[in-house]
Amino acid sequence: MALLEKRNNSRDNLILERRFIRTVLQEEGEDIRKEQTKRMSRSGFKSRELFAQRKIDVTDTVLAFDHLMKHRFIDMKRRRTPDGIIKKKNYPIHNRILYGHANNIVRRLRFGFTEETREIMRGLD
Repeated sequence: MALLEKRNNSRDNLILERRFIRTVLQEEGEDIRKEQTKRMSRSGFKSRELFAQRKIDVTDTVLAFDHLMKHRFIDMKRRRTPDGIIKKKNYPIHNRILYGHANNIVRRLRFGFTEETREIMRGLD
């Protein structure tokens, strides 16, 4: 009987872990989108294309952030071309936000799944 109980507990924990991971990824994905919108607005961007064509999808344990390639190039200080290096003003709307939130995600996933969190997740059923 102990083996069956152990299997059921591990299955329950796996379900709770996945639910916790999905919740963390959804929250952080939404925070990424809000932070990027705030920084683009503050920097004076008005093009609807830059604001509209961003999408965040969370499936099980994967966070996918789709955006325009322009966002990446707006963030760059310099670009290498065949004619040499082009320096320009950068607007930190991509790398700083994504890598900052990646650290938050790692920290929350590593230290956030406590016994208290398990009880809260069990209560959501």
